Parts: sequence; structure tokens; C-alpha cells
Amino acid sequence: MRAVWSCPKCGARLVSRNLWHSCGQFTLEALFAGAAPGVLELAREYVAMLQSLGDVQVLAQKTRLVCVARVRFAGLSPRKRGFQATFALHRWLDSPRIVTRVDYGPRWRAHYVSVKASTDLDDELRGWLQESHDVVGLQADLPHGRRGAIP
Repeated sequence: MRAVWSCPKCGARLVSRNLWHSCGQFTLEALFAGAAPGVLELAREYVAMLQSLGDVQVLAQKTRLVCVARVRFAGLSPRKRGFQATFALHRWLDSPRIVTRVDYGPRWRAHYVSVKASTDLDDELRGWLQESHDVVGLQADLPHGRRGAIP
């Protein structure tokens, strides 16, 4: 498997050289500046969960947070009283916890879960995130030669 490329300006991992991305230095604190008390700490718990999945890079951007292994596979979108945890799978989940589903094709089925308390960061969510990391983030289903070659 070929190595990912890192942006020399912001350090973002990218599957190919000069791939468009949100190049900048943003923080989790800035992302949650307008949130209710306790939401930033909840987001930090989620970031720790993401980091426990394997070799990942967690990047705060201007309006969201993304998590990258070889490619982006998960993240969050801030809300005043919590956030929406986001992750992609190759399959659809059937759970009342999924508040939104978006079909970006057979290899990218986005799922959104509302997170408002530490109890929402449970083993079920961690399992979905681990599957997202292992299958989508690491591109485990692609033949070796098709995994984002860097020229």
C-alpha cells in the first residue's frame, strides 16, 4: 500500500498529492465556542474514541471535524447542545439512533447520530466507528493497486 501524502501547510493526510481540502489551522475549542457548557468536553470524549480506532488523524475544520485513516471516514458537525457524529459504511444501518442517512454511492453510505450526553458515546457507536475505520477509512475492500496511488 502506498503512503498517503501530507499537506506541507496544514499537515492534513491526503490520499493523493494536492487533493483539495480545507487547508488551515482550526481548533476544537473554536469549533465549539458557541456551544452550551459541557459540549466541548463531550466532543473531546468523541475525539478520544476516534483516536482509539487505530492510526488516525483528527482535524478540526472551520465548520466540522473530520477523521482520516487513508481517507476520511468519520467526523462530527457541531450543534449548540451537542453534535452529530458522522461516519460512512458500505451498508445501511437499521437503528433508531440514526437520525439521517445520505447515499453517496455503494461505497459511501453516510450515517448521522445525535450525541448530547456521554451515554451516547457507547459500545454500539464505537463498533460502527470501528467498522467505518476498518472498511472505509483504510479502503480495505480495494485491491492493493487501487488504494490512492501517489504520483
